[in-house]
Amino acid sequence: MTRTLVERRASDLRLLGAAGYALALQIGHPTVAAGVRDHSNFTVDPWGRFFGTVDFVNLLVYGSPEQTAAATRNLRAMHARIRGTDAHGQKYSALEPHAYAWVHATLAEALVRGHRIFGSPFTRDEKEQFWREWLELGHLLGVRDGDLPPTWSELQVYVQHTIEHVLEYNELVDVVQNTASHATGGSPLRWLPPRAWAMAGVPLGRYVAFLGRGTMGRELRAKYRIAWGPRQQRTFAAIAAAHRASSPVLPPVLRHVGPTILRARRREVLAGPFAA
Repeated sequence: MTRTLVERRASDLRLLGAAGYALALQIGHPTVAAGVRDHSNFTVDPWGRFFGTVDFVNLLVYGSPEQTAAATRNLRAMHARIRGTDAHGQKYSALEPHAYAWVHATLAEALVRGHRIFGSPFTRDEKEQFWREWLELGHLLGVRDGDLPPTWSELQVYVQHTIEHVLEYNELVDVVQNTASHATGGSPLRWLPPRAWAMAGVPLGRYVAFLGRGTMGRELRAKYRIAWGPRQQRTFAAIAAAHRASSPVLPPVLRHVGPTILRARRREVLAGPFAA
């Protein structure tokens, strides 16, 4: 069966290093920050929140039509309940078109940037194709035509503008960074006791948080008041180079780990908020 470009490139295991970048792009948005502050259990169960996002993306990209339809329907229903007042005293809703579309855009931006830093960089044509396919997935989520730019090159202008003029430092930036660096909480698999998972989860959380800070780049780190010196940059560059060097020998199962995770977490997915 022929895979789409998104299916081929969306779940390379090395993209874990860009997960923190996607989150950083999201929590700087005032609406998203308010929704996380008021309605998320991220600080209590960061790994549960992380794997919930992984489950949704895997269902969206690799699920059956029935699973995808249920996941997107349930996501909209969940977001419809997320509303309140943001840090500026403005009423917000998670279905606010700009914020809702922004979150979808951040995932594509992080995937492509993650491949450039850690994996196999996209060509210019592949970026455009990837973005067209990602927009089609966005339509399933209710992202309307016009909510996001139609081309990858225009998306880069949109992302830069949002970083400069919409994203802002807020208390959640520090909370998320601290939580990610000391991530505990539940196990991603029912058969794996939380205490056993913590042995791997805590150091893994610190590692992923570090890679996320490196991936977000100088401008976003400055906006978020994140300290980053030459030593951290050298370590990050060495790790990124090692990840890229693994491309010729990386097993296919690790290049396309999404379907494997979806099968491994079948029980969790069926009991989760995105199930049919």
